[in-house]
Amino acid sequence: MAALTYMSPCSLIIKYVGGTTMEENAKNEHVNYHHPLLRYKIWDSTLEPLPSLPWNMWHYHKEVEIILLFEGSMQVETVDTIYQLQAQDLLIIGSSRLHRTRRQKLVKQIVLQLDILAQLDQYTKDFSPILLELSEPLDRINEVLANNPSVKETMFQLLVQVYQEASHMEAGYELAISGAFKQLLSLLIRHAPSSPPLSPADWQRLKPVLDYIEINYRNPIRIQDVLHLVHLEYHYFIKYFQQCIGMSFVDYLHYRRIKTAEHLLLTESLSIADVGVQSGFPNVNMFIRIFKRYNEYTPSEFRKKRIQKPISLV
Repeated sequence: MAALTYMSPCSLIIKYVGGTTMEENAKNEHVNYHHPLLRYKIWDSTLEPLPSLPWNMWHYHKEVEIILLFEGSMQVETVDTIYQLQAQDLLIIGSSRLHRTRRQKLVKQIVLQLDILAQLDQYTKDFSPILLELSEPLDRINEVLANNPSVKETMFQLLVQVYQEASHMEAGYELAISGAFKQLLSLLIRHAPSSPPLSPADWQRLKPVLDYIEINYRNPIRIQDVLHLVHLEYHYFIKYFQQCIGMSFVDYLHYRRIKTAEHLLLTESLSIADVGVQSGFPNVNMFIRIFKRYNEYTPSEFRKKRIQKPISLV
């Protein structure tokens, strides 16, 4: 597998364009997932060469993006690096990272966009600093992969497997895709260029709080209910939890409840109000509002949404 070439951005990286920041000019892309629980989108495409055109528009999305380049060559630019991709290359772009591309030759590729947050569970929480990019962008791992072709090849084949499973949608394909995502996370964790910014002692200190949420999230929970588990003062605990987990205590509690609601909406014939109650939201209006904040759909819209099959060139 070819190695990525890193080019110095030099004057191509302009923080201000026409008096505005790149973030203000960039497009925040909405990703329509191919599966509402696994929260991914994967597709293939063949793109004609555009040698005379400049870089396309800056854009970003909260999903991590992985590009598998099968044929051709292209450049991918982030705010601090330009990557030169050749045939059989793989590139990882971190969550909400500004990026843009250009190509001078015909390109055949597979692109995966994945909500990393949706892949976290009880046994991956300890690695939140890496997976949620609390210390640095996840695309720093491209430098590691450039010097570790065997790991890069393993990732490449995992993503090909996901694409094939998503294209054919045979019985049990969700299990195959979920398993491939877990293997991908393990590779990201093992080969990330930096270790978690917090000590094992910090994680161990918060474990009783996470366990308490896991057992009681269907019931009303206040921050005061968990302070005795960590022996911290209220305001210090708020900052400490945010630093460790990457989101506030309230957001984490909401997220845990929303994940239960998603499963109930797709597997049970319950009313929206009952789904909210069984997920820990006794107020249906609050449930709908928070659910839409996390999913960009109301619970009813989420339930009606059907799995979309990716377009295949095969």
